[in-house]
Amino acid sequence: MCVVCAKEAEIGIILDHSTSIVTESRGGYDNWDISVKNFLKKLIEAFPIGPQLTRIGVVGFASSAWLMTDLNGHNNSRTLTEFVDSMEIVGGETNIAQVSRQ
Repeated sequence: MCVVCAKEAEIGIILDHSTSIVTESRGGYDNWDISVKNFLKKLIEAFPIGPQLTRIGVVGFASSAWLMTDLNGHNNSRTLTEFVDSMEIVGGETNIAQVSRQ
């Protein structure tokens, strides 16, 4: 069942790109491809994406933090889903403190 939230929203995602996400105990790289990416795609499906609707931004972090896409980076669910599909894990240490400095 797909839930659609027909409201305007600005959603910020903080996405862990560290190597700890893909350890064997967490399912290896399948954890990134299946769990993380699928979660993001389900989130995209749940909201009407558009400039006057829902906007989603993503900050990635590992050893450092970086802006992956801002709230105006994708104006529809198709391009946002393509962005998620193209994401590769960066790896590195888990330094969540860097996110607060972005």
